[in-house]
Amino acid sequence: MVARWVRCTHNCSKYRRGNNRNLVVGEKMSNPPPPHGPARKGNAKCHDPTIARRCSNHRHDPADQQNTMVLPLDGPTALRIPLLLQSRSPIPYPNASFSERLFSKKAGILLPSQDPFYTDRPSDFSALASGSILRSRPIEVVYFPGFDDPPLQAWQVAYKTKAQDGMTPQVTVLTILCPSTAAPDSDGKYRVMIYGAKSDSAATNFRTSYALRAGNDYTLGAASEQVFIAPCLDRGWITVVPDYESETCAFGAGYQSGYAFLDSIRAALNFEPMGVGKDAEGKFKAKITMWGYSGGALAVGWAAQLQLTYAAELTQYIVGASMGGLPNDLKAIAEHTNKGVAAGLIVGVMQGLANAYTYLQEWLDQHANKTGKAALQMARTQSFKDVMAHNIEKDVLGTYFDVQDILTTGIPAQVLGENKMGNYGLVPTMPCQIYQSLHDEVVPFKTTDDLVTTWSAAGACIDYTRDELSAHIILCFTGCAAAIDWMQDRFDGKKTRAKKGEPNIETVVTSLDTNEASATLGKQRQTDLQNLLENQYVKPGRIWWT
Repeated sequence: MVARWVRCTHNCSKYRRGNNRNLVVGEKMSNPPPPHGPARKGNAKCHDPTIARRCSNHRHDPADQQNTMVLPLDGPTALRIPLLLQSRSPIPYPNASFSERLFSKKAGILLPSQDPFYTDRPSDFSALASGSILRSRPIEVVYFPGFDDPPLQAWQVAYKTKAQDGMTPQVTVLTILCPSTAAPDSDGKYRVMIYGAKSDSAATNFRTSYALRAGNDYTLGAASEQVFIAPCLDRGWITVVPDYESETCAFGAGYQSGYAFLDSIRAALNFEPMGVGKDAEGKFKAKITMWGYSGGALAVGWAAQLQLTYAAELTQYIVGASMGGLPNDLKAIAEHTNKGVAAGLIVGVMQGLANAYTYLQEWLDQHANKTGKAALQMARTQSFKDVMAHNIEKDVLGTYFDVQDILTTGIPAQVLGENKMGNYGLVPTMPCQIYQSLHDEVVPFKTTDDLVTTWSAAGACIDYTRDELSAHIILCFTGCAAAIDWMQDRFDGKKTRAKKGEPNIETVVTSLDTNEASATLGKQRQTDLQNLLENQYVKPGRIWWT
């Protein structure tokens, strides 16, 4: 693969090298490539804080930060990389959105909207069962620290699933990450973890499968997941990451997310190159956990409660489901986030649901005012970050529609009710872990308390941890080690603290800075998570989604 170079324009002969699998910062090359134009001392500021520190008498230009994005790369250092690598040139479209800048240069691989792999249907498509594999391809994935030698084996698999209505067939894609250390336990079974990424987008070009593939122009999407997936790969767990919002990018649609999640398990188990195979009795040699946080937890939660009725044959394989920051009641979340820093979620979810319900789209077209229509159009085409930035602290519920409270009005109220977790007697049958912040600015904790009560009353087995310190994004990090520990115990065959119908409820202060977290994650992974959290998410004045 051709290496990419970015020169420090302080004329100090220091370069960054990137081949989509590693970056070496501040490396001085004996025969460096020619710069893009003359590199006069002081004519541009170095965009990389690490290089800036090594360039004496030069300072980092704060103005450059608005044209950069943050990626966690090799080791604990989080680098700030220019969105456009030739940073000495003026930024094209200076008033453009993050999404427009992101795709303003030709991508190294096709966008999902342009790639027939995501949409083509074989001639016998209608006769195929849900979970059937349609096609596959080996891929090179974005850099995962510690997995270059030997490299991860990775594939994309297109498979059949169902839409929100449970009838309309759809095509979606999963990504399989298989570490070289994947091996069966003494019982002959492989450990397989199905991971719900925080996709959070109603726009097709921001799919997780695209973000995880090397050569994409949406590396920010992978950056938010790599640090959580890597500790699982360390353990030799085969990791499957489905595009659970499916073909129509139905952000927030519970049934569609659950169907796609469960069908990804069917497809992955039948994907021969993954190597799980069957035993003499014809059973797959696999035990499976599911894990997700925030939007990913929505998919896991719906998969967990739909599994018995939709994919009963998977009962013998799924040993547990872990969910953090669980968005179980979209109406309550909208009330909780309106006029706040996460008000954009209302717009994104409303458009995501409209992608699944044509009659909701018709209602929005009729009742959204000019401001609301512009915001919904952005949600259909642009990134989570853009949608959040555009709608920050806006009164979405009060000023975007000609109806004063859309949450209790006709069609929107009906759709939100259908997508409330725990309704209609749906209950998980596998052991579950739920972890929830008491200071969550996205998910009001009472809704999670109520869900645990509802599920437990119906016989569910739930270990429930209530965190009394963290906020939404912080718990994503601080709760990571405990979630991995919990899944490890399920793979090991240990019993949960909870019993069916008797939840184990604890209120704790979670932290990454503990011996337990270090023992679970390893010192390097612990440091990676701490640095990403502290340097990018909890800085004073920093909003967590920026």
